[in-house]
Amino acid sequence: MQEAQRSKGRAETMLLRAMIRYCRGTVHFAVSGPYPERFLNLCAQGGLGLWNVRQQPGGLSACCALSHRRQLEYYARKSGLTLTVTKCAGMPPTVRRYRRRTGLWIGLGLLAVGLLVMGQFVWQVEVTGLESLSTAEITDALTEYGVHPGAWARGIDSKTVERKMQVRFAGIAWISVNVEGCRATAVIEEAVIPPAPVEDGVPTNLVAAYTGFITRIEVFNGNPVVRPGDSVQAGDLLISGIMDNKMGESRTAHARGQVYALTRERVEIEIPYRQVKYTLRGIARRRYLTLFGVTIPLQAKGAPDGPYRLERSEKAPGGLLSLLPVRVTEERYLLLNEESVTIPLEEAQRRAEKALALREKEWAGVTIQSRNLTGTETPAGYMLTAEYLLERQIGQETPVQTEEREAALPEE
Repeated sequence: MQEAQRSKGRAETMLLRAMIRYCRGTVHFAVSGPYPERFLNLCAQGGLGLWNVRQQPGGLSACCALSHRRQLEYYARKSGLTLTVTKCAGMPPTVRRYRRRTGLWIGLGLLAVGLLVMGQFVWQVEVTGLESLSTAEITDALTEYGVHPGAWARGIDSKTVERKMQVRFAGIAWISVNVEGCRATAVIEEAVIPPAPVEDGVPTNLVAAYTGFITRIEVFNGNPVVRPGDSVQAGDLLISGIMDNKMGESRTAHARGQVYALTRERVEIEIPYRQVKYTLRGIARRRYLTLFGVTIPLQAKGAPDGPYRLERSEKAPGGLLSLLPVRVTEERYLLLNEESVTIPLEEAQRRAEKALALREKEWAGVTIQSRNLTGTETPAGYMLTAEYLLERQIGQETPVQTEEREAALPEE
C-alpha cells in the first residue's frame, strides 16, 4: 500500500514538473570541445538546472529552461566550447510561431471565456450510499429541488436541499449535498427501520389462522387455552388475553406467543402444452448524446416494431474528458420472433416441478413434514397437484372484544 502511494506521488511530481517545463519552454542543446566538465561546473555555479544530460562523442547534450539560453551561450564561450541549439520546445516557441494567427487567439479567448462560464454550472450529479432506495427517485427529487445538470452552482442551497430530502424520504437518515466545481455529489446514509413496537397496553387474544393439530406452544404473555395434541379450527382461541391474578380477579392483557401446528396445504400447478417461444432475430441499436444536460438522439429511428427486450447502457469518456458534461447512452433492442410451440409431456412435468419448487421457497418459517405429488394429464396440459403436511406458526393477534373485557372486569 505504501509502495503504491509512493509510486502515485512520484507520478504526480513528474507530471507537475513536465507541465512547468512546458509552460517555461525547453531548449535542447549540445556542446562540443575539450573538457566539457568545466561547462557543467559553470552551470552549477550559476544555478542553471540541466536535465537529460548525456555524453556524446566530442562533448555532451542536455536540456535547460528556455529563459537560460543566453547564460548557456555565455558559459559555453567562457569554457571554450561550441554551443549548438538543436531544438526549442514548449509554450513560448509555440506562441511565437502562431503569433500572427488572429483567428486562433480569438478562438482561444472564446474558449477560455466559455470554460470560465461553464465552470459556474453543475454538469454532473452523483448519488452514493444507496442500498434500498431507488436511484431514479432520488435523482428526480434532487432535480425538483434544483440539483441537476445545467443548474447554477452558486444557486444551490445545500442545507435547504438536504432538509427537504429528509422530509420527503423517511428512509434517509443523513444526507450531504456537496457542490465542487462542476460536480454535485449527494452522499446518503439510509435509515435503519426499527421493528414495530409491541403495544402491550392493547388487550389482544391469540387465535388460530389455520386449521390443524397443535404440536408446541410458546407463551410469552397471556393464558393458554390449548395444549399440544389438541385439534383447532381457524379462528379458535389459542392464548387468551384475559388473565386471573392471585386474588382471583380477572384482568385483560396483551397476549403474545407462538403456537405451532400441523396443517394441510393443497397446491395445484397447471402447465399448458401450447407455449409461446421467443427467438432472437436481430439486434437494433439506438444511441443518444447527453451534452450539458440535453439529450440528443444520434439516430432518427425510434423503438422498433414487434416484440423486443431492451437493454440500456451509459458510457462516459475516460481520463480528463470524464470531467466534461458528456455522456453517450446506447439502447440495445433484442428483436424477438414470437411463435407458438407444443411442448412434450416431459417438458411440462419439468416446468411444473420447477414452479412448485419456487412456490415452496415462498413459505418462510414453514417446515414440510410430508408431500404427496399427483400428476394428471388433461387435453390442454399437465396438472401437478401437491398435498402437504406442514408445521407452521398459526397464531395471530386479534383485539379482545368489548363484551369479553366487560366480563373480565371485577364486580363492585
